[in-house]
Amino acid sequence: SKVIDSSVLDASNLLASLPEQKRAGQDIVYEVHRFPTHGRLTLGGSDLPRDAPHFLQDDVARGNLEYNHDDSGASSDTFSFRVHLNPSGRTPQVQPGGVVLEEIFLISIRRRDSNPPELVTLDLLLEALQGSTTIISKNYLNTVDQDSTPDEVRFTISKIPANGYVIYTDSGDRINQFSQEDINTGRVAFVSDGSLSDGFMEFIVSDGKHQTDPYTLHIGILAKSLILNQAPEIHVRQGDDETLITEDMLSTSTGGPVEEDVLYKITNVPKYAAVMVDRQPTSAFTQKQIKQGRVSVRFVKSTSPRDSVAFVARSRAANVSSVLNITVKPLAKVAQNPLLPRGATVLVDRKLLDATPLANKTRTSPTFSMIQQPQGARFVKRGGPDDGQPVSSFTQRDLDEGRVALEILNTTGGQNAGGQGQDEARFLLKAHGVPPAECVLPFNVVPYDPSRAYGATLLTVPPVSTSDNSDPGQHEPMWREGEVASGSTTSTPVVSRRNTLWAILIPILVILLLMLLAALLAYYLVRRNKTGKHNVQTVAAKPKNGEVSQETFRKTDPANNIPMSNMDSKGADPELIQHCRTTNPALKKN
Repeated sequence: SKVIDSSVLDASNLLASLPEQKRAGQDIVYEVHRFPTHGRLTLGGSDLPRDAPHFLQDDVARGNLEYNHDDSGASSDTFSFRVHLNPSGRTPQVQPGGVVLEEIFLISIRRRDSNPPELVTLDLLLEALQGSTTIISKNYLNTVDQDSTPDEVRFTISKIPANGYVIYTDSGDRINQFSQEDINTGRVAFVSDGSLSDGFMEFIVSDGKHQTDPYTLHIGILAKSLILNQAPEIHVRQGDDETLITEDMLSTSTGGPVEEDVLYKITNVPKYAAVMVDRQPTSAFTQKQIKQGRVSVRFVKSTSPRDSVAFVARSRAANVSSVLNITVKPLAKVAQNPLLPRGATVLVDRKLLDATPLANKTRTSPTFSMIQQPQGARFVKRGGPDDGQPVSSFTQRDLDEGRVALEILNTTGGQNAGGQGQDEARFLLKAHGVPPAECVLPFNVVPYDPSRAYGATLLTVPPVSTSDNSDPGQHEPMWREGEVASGSTTSTPVVSRRNTLWAILIPILVILLLMLLAALLAYYLVRRNKTGKHNVQTVAAKPKNGEVSQETFRKTDPANNIPMSNMDSKGADPELIQHCRTTNPALKKN
């Protein structure tokens, strides 16, 4: 059987014979005059009655008209008809003055199984979600066979997929063979075994007589979940223009043998920082771009030491969301857990805090602003009228000039079994043109021991008893006036009379050395001017006529003397001879 549709039978052009306003109420009526010889016409599944062989163009458009062959050996068949317009709802009859067309419809009949089935699918890649069931539709398996019905076209699986199996959806049974009709009705499905490995299914198509070459349907598995690995924080060094985001900082994978490309979509706009691809701000980037070193982050506002970026990482079938924390790392050297004696005062210098690298980069003196005071200590000013007063902020210049000290209180809270306690101070390190950074100075407080080396310069230390039986209230201090204790048995003064003496002598010695060099240089210049320059003759002014100017001579090499010879005066010009000198001039000194 074959449906006769509007692609092969259409008389809609008859409506053009009527005015446009009258076309809406007209039907296009076909009247069969001669029925097919080797088959029959059916309308809506029933044979077209011979006493009323009418059907409409709408029946053809809906696919209700069908030709059924009687399976004879004839190679062709025909039927004739006439077509005309008829008012809707009335008995079909030719209207007076109406246009009537008479035609013969030709039908070509091919022998059964004369042509092999042909696979016309364009998409031979089935993508299935990990562990799920996916219908195999006509988009993946579709054949065309002019002389076979869909249920006669059979698919036979020659190689089953390694990542799943094929079933009937209504029964759940595993199958190795199915028909095109099963595909058209959605009865065939692929079931993933839960692995992430890709696979393929090899099959052949047959109509009972002809068989095609093997075809391959590739089956790709899409991960249903993503594995996110990220660092707790991304540190942007203070003063750096940008910091690359590496795979160690942020990576998302499916965990399978074949990785899918993951897209990161930023869901909130950061306030102080910016994520960039190829140094341009962006709202999305991929894992591939991270691997290529094209994704970076930078702070665009110098007002906060931290920021966060919320994002969603997406693959083709899964997604995961998270927050990326970005923190400014201080460009400074901070001592880590130095030992400081309880009850002592230590000098806060570059041993404890050193923001010189930041100062060199910004060409300013960075400022340490206190955001958390230590529990068992306090920072105080050193020297000047405010000596010993608490301080909440200070600069690197203050540290270099020794104007900040740390007083360790003589308390016993927070100690462990060995008398050691932990404490810390938190600062906000600021400098012009760079974002601030939070830095932490942790330190351990221990009982004072003169024989122990400490991690800072000690300005004062607590008194130590001279003997175990002595009065606890009588102690001898461990330093003299003008000196400071170093924290060991050998005293190393930081500010002493000896240091002060050298501070005075060194500039004086430098000045004396410069004066000596200047005197030597002056002596050399004076001696050189008195000696003069040899073998140099200064051109004197030209004397006037009749005047004899002072003659100057210079020493000559005897080897360059020109021998004198007598000149014969014969033939000489008398006027020239009278001008010739006949006596030797008297040579003056030098």
